[in-house]
Amino acid sequence: MWNQSLLVCKRTMSDLIPNPGVLPTEAAPRKGQEIFLRVDGLPPYKDLHASIRNPVHRHYARFVALRHAATRAMNGRAWSCGAITLSFIAHVSNFDKNKKLNDYLGGIMDTLDGSHGEHFTYLPICFQDDCQVISARCEVIGSQEPYYEVNIRFDSNE
Repeated sequence: MWNQSLLVCKRTMSDLIPNPGVLPTEAAPRKGQEIFLRVDGLPPYKDLHASIRNPVHRHYARFVALRHAATRAMNGRAWSCGAITLSFIAHVSNFDKNKKLNDYLGGIMDTLDGSHGEHFTYLPICFQDDCQVISARCEVIGSQEPYYEVNIRFDSNE
């Protein structure tokens, strides 16, 4: 008979090893091209205490949802190395405790660029680094069902 006490860990290996992203198969977007994202729920936020990129972070699913939406929108194209204009509209009734609009903007930019640490690397999706964002516009619109929209304009492809 099977001993149920042996079933201690319910996580699978894929839960513990995050998906680094996909390698592009097409050229980066050309100057003037844009992508539009709409994602249900609240966006990922910049968290100075624990990285939202960490699979054990309580809001890691937000990070994954935005990366999936951006990957679909990029449609195999490489990330940009040039200037980026970004706009973000949050349709929400309230934010997470102690979070401000700028925390969400930082989380969105951190999710869409690449990152690396000692043990793992996330490939960029839209741009290599958030320092490429030369202009950002944020807006909040009241909504009982939270979702957000992100528009990324590729201002150059250098």
